[in-house]
Amino acid sequence: MIRLFYYSQYLFWPFFALTVFYIIKGSVFEPNLNDVSLGVLFMGIAFGFSSMGDVSDISKREEKMFLNEKKFKSQVIYIAACGIMTVFMTLFFMSLKWFGTNESADVYYNLGLNCSPLILAMFFTLKQFLDKKAYFDIKRQEDLQLENQCVDS
Repeated sequence: MIRLFYYSQYLFWPFFALTVFYIIKGSVFEPNLNDVSLGVLFMGIAFGFSSMGDVSDISKREEKMFLNEKKFKSQVIYIAACGIMTVFMTLFFMSLKWFGTNESADVYYNLGLNCSPLILAMFFTLKQFLDKKAYFDIKRQEDLQLENQCVDS
């Protein structure tokens, strides 16, 4: 059953393709904030699926970051700050409807609503990052104990 969740991380790619399509369509070809809003929605869904990967898949870049405590802490702060900024951005766009009475306020309200999955995705990404660090620390400790046992014998 858990493999199902690990394989669901590959659903990132179709949603990412939809993200790129709607953001380019809504900003370049036919400027339309509704299309950009849909792109933001699909971006949140895509990043949510990407955070469902296996925590034991750690890249060399992540290993270097986990070994350097300062870089690790700055990355955690960066991801958390992005999540918090997304919360404020969502609240800002949603509040425009209460201050405006024209029809464009509804478009901004929808943009704010479509940012909601992005908030969850940022905090899912943070949790996955912290889980990867915990897994890395456990594996590193096991490797050090095994190395010490080999040296002692």
